[in-house]
Amino acid sequence: MAKNATVSMEVDSQLKADAESVFHQLGLTTNEAIKIFFTAVRNRKGLPFQLQLESDQVLAQQQRKNALNAIVGAYPLITSSNEFACLKQKEIALEERKLKR
Repeated sequence: MAKNATVSMEVDSQLKADAESVFHQLGLTTNEAIKIFFTAVRNRKGLPFQLQLESDQVLAQQQRKNALNAIVGAYPLITSSNEFACLKQKEIALEERKLKR
């Protein structure tokens, strides 16, 4: 592949130094790291990492989603909320009996 394009940009000098330190520890030059990034973008047809908001609202929504997924994963055969409620009530009753012993 012919090398006939140039990428030029300005970045904060501390950011550049910090990144280059990591690249050096990985045995890469800055040019090599940028080429790897560009190749990953091309291959994935997107950024090679997940973009996400880190607001409290998004984190709370993700936590609720994770909790629901865990419940569904733990009880895959339950088909209704009534069945789930009955099962959980039985589990609570069993735990209460254990505590009374």
